[in-house]
Amino acid sequence: TDNQIALMETFADQAAIAIENARLLTELQAKNADLTEALEQQTATAEILRVISTSPTDIQPVLDTVVKSAARFCGANDAEICHLDGASLRVAAQHGPIPGPVGRLIPVGRGIVAGRAVLERRTFHLPDLQAEAEEFPVGSGLAREFGYRTALVVPLLREGTAVGTINLRRTEVSPFTDKQIALLQTFADQAVLAIENVRLFKG
Repeated sequence: TDNQIALMETFADQAAIAIENARLLTELQAKNADLTEALEQQTATAEILRVISTSPTDIQPVLDTVVKSAARFCGANDAEICHLDGASLRVAAQHGPIPGPVGRLIPVGRGIVAGRAVLERRTFHLPDLQAEAEEFPVGSGLAREFGYRTALVVPLLREGTAVGTINLRRTEVSPFTDKQIALLQTFADQAVLAIENVRLFKG
């Protein structure tokens, strides 16, 4: 009947409104999540800059803040910063449960990811380092020994020269996103800024 047809049209209109409301809500939630993430990252950056400004002669508080922020905002189980010390990398700061004590030396060689990042001055992202025994024999062995899988290593570059690395590790095979890789580069830049400030301040 005409009444039934009109009623069906009303139901159709209500269904369309419900679908549109759900779409708008999903978009709003996604935008809110992006804004929250951006705000958290800006807060982390501001905190690092604050520590830099309050520790002009002491690099350690800055590096400790950077590794904590990098692990948190890049979703890593573990983070460490290494600085070049002769022919080795020395762990200067570490945050997380994976073994990697401060002061430990890492050889700068092609068989280990951090060493390769220094030699080639570029970022390395290994979704499963344990499976990279041929390309990174030393690094793959360490990943198996200490129980981590995904690794992301960004070199610390000062005027094109590598002065260290910042390394993230995950205990499961879980590749980092492009956004997380870009964010780690920001943390690397801040670490270099802090190191340079201390060097200049000490003259």
